[in-house]
Amino acid sequence: MDKSLKEKGLDFSMRIGELVRYLRENGQGFPLCDRLLVCGVNTGMFIRRGNPKEAAELVEEADYIIEVAVVAGYLTQRQDIHIRADCESLLKTLNEKLGGQTK
Repeated sequence: MDKSLKEKGLDFSMRIGELVRYLRENGQGFPLCDRLLVCGVNTGMFIRRGNPKEAAELVEEADYIIEVAVVAGYLTQRQDIHIRADCESLLKTLNEKLGGQTK
């Protein structure tokens, strides 16, 4: 994998970590924090290991968990705009690596 994708994976992992910290401190106990953190960290690890398919699946899962947080009232739509855009951008890059095999 090229360095820019690895950097994107690391950045994504850190952004998810920051979001989890925010949710734990201000999210009134959002129950999916632990799973969201696993998705974020493992996305970066799968990218580092050259497994874009697995990384893409985790990005999709993280995006879904963030959507759940908004619908359930733990985050506002305004708060999720940038992180969900990151999910979309990273997923697009990963899908390009896969030749469009994954959603």
